[in-house]
Amino acid sequence: MGMTLLVSKLVQRSSFQKENYLGEDDIFALVVSGCFQFDNGSGVQTVGPLEGVNFQRGIRYHRQITQEAQIYLFRYRSQEDIFGSGKVVFQDTERIRSTLQLLQLCDSLAQQDDFVCKQALFTDIVTQLRLEKAAQYQTLLNTDSMILSAISYIRDNLHRKLNLEELAQQHFLSYIQFSRRFKNATGTNPQEYVAGLRLKKAKQLLAETDLSIQKISENCGFSNAYYFSNFFRKHCQLSPSQFRTLLTTVEEGET
Repeated sequence: MGMTLLVSKLVQRSSFQKENYLGEDDIFALVVSGCFQFDNGSGVQTVGPLEGVNFQRGIRYHRQITQEAQIYLFRYRSQEDIFGSGKVVFQDTERIRSTLQLLQLCDSLAQQDDFVCKQALFTDIVTQLRLEKAAQYQTLLNTDSMILSAISYIRDNLHRKLNLEELAQQHFLSYIQFSRRFKNATGTNPQEYVAGLRLKKAKQLLAETDLSIQKISENCGFSNAYYFSNFFRKHCQLSPSQFRTLLTTVEEGET
């Protein structure tokens, strides 16, 4: 993904320290409660709970708190434009709410590896946005029946070892042609798309079932738990077991 989290912190604001702000770094602001307005030259927009805005480096923003707000600020570096320069609205609000609860848990526990947890959770926010953006390409996707067929095959066979080059050949395309058309239709390349689906499925199984790590790895298309654990740690900075333990801690704290 080429993204590195530098700082993550929760702030309480009745006003911005700099209402006229020129971004020196990329900072993603995710609202927990309250709301604020901003204008980046494209008109005034309001950001409320479970919504965000990316204060993009080099762009000037006029911003104003309209209701005292609790905001998570993520200072990060990325090789690609993840959030854009405006308001970010998530479709799956329950998932983003769960992520905020986990972030607040990390803050309350204040353990030595809490920043590692925050990195994993910020990665999850980015992954959620990427998957939701991919879904928004449905109209374009419907115009490319070949890609629609390929995606249907991928979703139906996520538990198997997928050979994307063979999948391209089955549609009479070179892998380069297949990858280009896939990205035009979905906003991401085939490998990232498959990885995103497998990561999402793994998190759901870890959260909603008591299946063993080995069984989850098989359901997500991995030959063994070792490769699955390495994949999960690479994307989340946590092992599958650590992720499941973190979710259990949150659930116990809510009861």
